[in-house]
Amino acid sequence: MSVSDGEDAFPSHSGPDPLALQPTCPICLQLFSRPVSLPCGHVYCLGCLQTMGEGLDQHRCPECHAQYRDRDLVERCRAPRAVEAAERSERPDATPKQGAAAAEPRARPKVEMDEPKFRLASEVTELTLRLEMAEAALKKEKQWEVEVAAANAQLRERTSGLLQQMKGLSESYSTRMVQMVEEELGPGEAGVRGRVRQASELTRQLRRAVLRAESLLTEDDGAAFADELRTLQPDIQALLAKPLGDEREPMESRVNPARACSKLEDMNAELRERLGEIQRSLRSTLNPSEVTFDPETAHPNLVLSEDLKTVTFSAAKQPYPSRPQRFTSFFQVLSAQSFSEGDHSWEVELDGSPWIVGVCHGSQVPRSGLPSALESSRGSWCLMWFNNRLTAFERGHDVPLKRTTVSRRLEMRLSFKTHRLSFYDISPVSGKTHVYTFKANLTEPVHLAYRMMSGHPKARVTIYS
Repeated sequence: MSVSDGEDAFPSHSGPDPLALQPTCPICLQLFSRPVSLPCGHVYCLGCLQTMGEGLDQHRCPECHAQYRDRDLVERCRAPRAVEAAERSERPDATPKQGAAAAEPRARPKVEMDEPKFRLASEVTELTLRLEMAEAALKKEKQWEVEVAAANAQLRERTSGLLQQMKGLSESYSTRMVQMVEEELGPGEAGVRGRVRQASELTRQLRRAVLRAESLLTEDDGAAFADELRTLQPDIQALLAKPLGDEREPMESRVNPARACSKLEDMNAELRERLGEIQRSLRSTLNPSEVTFDPETAHPNLVLSEDLKTVTFSAAKQPYPSRPQRFTSFFQVLSAQSFSEGDHSWEVELDGSPWIVGVCHGSQVPRSGLPSALESSRGSWCLMWFNNRLTAFERGHDVPLKRTTVSRRLEMRLSFKTHRLSFYDISPVSGKTHVYTFKANLTEPVHLAYRMMSGHPKARVTIYS
């Protein structure tokens, strides 16, 4: 522990000299022996500070806990008058002397610090250091708690919103289903009700005619009977001519199977599509690395599986709707999801055709013409396997790697923290082998990208999150 000399090195204090007020060391409680001053102004014996500081990386003032370094210690060059007076008072034959001899200090043995007190002082220093470290750790934990709570609140909110969409979709489907059934059953029910009304009206007219005829049979006046009969007879003839309800084929109230099933299939297809979108959004919410292929970008000769994770080749062009984001010159497709932060890992299973796979800025890749090829784009980082040779393409520039047999399974690791995209070959024989790593400074979100380089009937790719 180094000590500087001289009173000029003392820190300036407005109050009185602590040596003058307290001639004893606060650690050993004895008169000062080689007193040294700390930057905070407190004074101790040099030996006491050296004993307390043994084995510690940091030194702190025993009283105010201000941190100091070895070179900050300043030795007091002259014995303070208070110490001299205290020493004289300890000598029984102490008498003032005249001249230079009186100024010579008498050497005294250093009194060792009491062991329990020294141990406690050391423990206080250690506890203080641990307290500061615990407070710093607590601050970090509280900050982490706030961040976790905020992230979890966002996750809950997004999940709840997606579930509400599913609930609304289910309710809408139920409403439309009920409406469709009503549309199918309504006309039959209306026809049956009309026939009931007709039968009721015929019954009423027949009952009225029977009552009139029976009343007429009791008429004794011949003239009145003849007049009433002429009036009643046409009604009777008309009623007798009307067909009764049981003489016609009964009308059945039922659904038209062809029409109803066609409507049902349309509704089911729409429900599956919408539910699939929501379910994929739920998976993406719970798994930030979730990835599926985007049907809106797929070339017409590429067919996507129902879960949108497998792409196969079809010689017949699919009747996909025309979209500005659809590839038309090369058998290419992008992921529906984009990624802009965090670390992600995917496995890609490739078969039946040479391939290119990687990531790209979706907005920087054209959708038609030669510039739309992934390996030519200034906004892509991808790996190509063609003619048994691997080649890395970074922003349109190729890096030949090595000749190799077909790689059927790759692992892709994308890290926005380290700005790296790495490829690993996964073999059931040799295990995982590093292929190539791009140092990619990604300035905007990226999509996974795939190109099938030949129209082989067995060509396919499947991606796993």
